[in-house]
Amino acid sequence: MLCGARSDASSLCGREGGDHQRDAAGSGPGGHAMKMNGTGMRIGVAVLALGASLLAIPSLLEAQRAAGISRVGWLEVCGPGPRRPHFDIFRARLAEHGYVEGKNLVIEQRFADCRYDRMPGLATDLVQVPVDVLFTMGTRAARIVAGTVKTTPLVVYSCDPFEHVTRLARPGGNLTGVTCMTTELSPKRLELLKEAVPKASRVMFLHDPEAAPNALKLTQEAAPRLGIRLQVAPVGAAEELLPELTMIAKERPDALFVYPDVVLSSHPRPRQLADFAIKAHLPTMHAFRFFVDAGGLMSYGATQSEIYTMAAEQVAKILNGARPSELPLRQATRFELVINNRTAKALGLTIPPSLLLRADEVIE
Repeated sequence: MLCGARSDASSLCGREGGDHQRDAAGSGPGGHAMKMNGTGMRIGVAVLALGASLLAIPSLLEAQRAAGISRVGWLEVCGPGPRRPHFDIFRARLAEHGYVEGKNLVIEQRFADCRYDRMPGLATDLVQVPVDVLFTMGTRAARIVAGTVKTTPLVVYSCDPFEHVTRLARPGGNLTGVTCMTTELSPKRLELLKEAVPKASRVMFLHDPEAAPNALKLTQEAAPRLGIRLQVAPVGAAEELLPELTMIAKERPDALFVYPDVVLSSHPRPRQLADFAIKAHLPTMHAFRFFVDAGGLMSYGATQSEIYTMAAEQVAKILNGARPSELPLRQATRFELVINNRTAKALGLTIPPSLLLRADEVIE
């Protein structure tokens, strides 16, 4: 990857360049510097090129603005699926604010192929484009990008508070964004699952431990009063999902609680989880309705349309001149309970009528 190569060259230059200079100063007759070899020359050129590109960013941004063109970075951990409703919502809302892709807006998209270790390089690449503002989604991704990008305005979609947000009213620094309140709603989600499956006493909590430590803590605290013993299945990368599902099938819990992170939420994993759960005869609880659309049993959480609409509004404000540090982190206000009764029937489960009546939507 080009940006990754830049990053590696930069760190390599720091080591080899410094060592070479020390060797040169103490070598040769009369202390004269030795002639730099070809590798040293290439490294030196790489350092100069990187430094020049960073110095050029402000002037490039000014040139873009003078031409009436805004650039927004869209950085995703996983690749785009066959359908991209959230991106479409984001783009449409920007258009409503006067920023139209193909006219006065360019959206620079980057995807890390579900590899978190690629995120810093991709974020750096977007900064060097340069973009006027960078948007990323997912708590773990937001943490990585916020630790990498220090000056370019950031808008993040995060469901679990992290250290780069000092407070909701004024996040501070170069960062603002939206939060879906998924962590705070985790105990309520467990209550709804217990109501749907009253006999459930062992529930498996599937999550990325680096993305949702607070969610796990809150859910563990709520479990005993509901008569539930919570077991934990950590999935930190896409390749870890299948082994964990195999373990879950052997453990045979009464239900599966899926805390969403970017990897578990990305195509095709919602459908994989639904197919597995039906085959294993496991009722599932999710945070977002697209899991239920894919065949999961039920979900309770923020509507994704509102989240991406608010994110686009934050981006538009920054493009209009607002400082991220002065924009409050916006919180979701619309939540929905969705139940897939078709899946319930496939599981041989009868959802209590009182719960069906409270649902915002029942899929038959």
